[in-house]
Amino acid sequence: MAEPPAEPRHAANWAGVEGVYFRATTGVGVGGMVVIEFEPLILFRDGSSYEIDDVALEDVDLAAERAAKPRRFGRWTRSGGSYVLTGTGGKPQDYRLQDGSFFKAYPAEAGERTIARSYRRMSGGGNTAMGGDVMVAVSSRYDFRSDGTYGRGGATGATNSGATTGVGSAIGRRRASDGGRYALDRHTLTLTGPDGRSRRLFFAYGSQKDPPQPDREMAFIGGSVFTNPD
Repeated sequence: MAEPPAEPRHAANWAGVEGVYFRATTGVGVGGMVVIEFEPLILFRDGSSYEIDDVALEDVDLAAERAAKPRRFGRWTRSGGSYVLTGTGGKPQDYRLQDGSFFKAYPAEAGERTIARSYRRMSGGGNTAMGGDVMVAVSSRYDFRSDGTYGRGGATGATNSGATTGVGSAIGRRRASDGGRYALDRHTLTLTGPDGRSRRLFFAYGSQKDPPQPDREMAFIGGSVFTNPD
């Protein structure tokens, strides 16, 4: 029998939020390629910003998080459609909303508790992009169903061309599938496993166009961006 999740300890965090956004950044992809990633960003009315990770905002002790991970916090100002974000390094960066690098993120609609959609994420590492031997690829997938159940799976693969050592190799491993029940509540995704344990993750849809519109083909599940593979 599923146990109800514990009440959030920091629900008041949302009262201070001006908006939820995401911005483009660089990351490492399959083979060590430099790829464009997106990271979700919470802007607070007091002028501070927070790069949220996996945990839902109502479960984050912001003071403890700031002490432990100061690089996730910064400052922001706005003038019209332009935003200036300043990180812990003190260097301000200018962004214009929906102009290629900074976008509005959207919650699930009020009353929207389920979706019928799959999302996939590809990531990786290695050094083949720089002429090396090693390539690593990691895939993760969520399948959300309209009956409130979900499945999750993925796989990891790695190859070594052997160009340096003369001995090539390849391995692959499929992650054991799991799943359970889920529920959406605005910017919170609650996952409940077969053992009845629940956890709350940050959730947001992406956006497109200007003025912005929700893009349900793109979603942030925790702090990672997923897209619809279909």
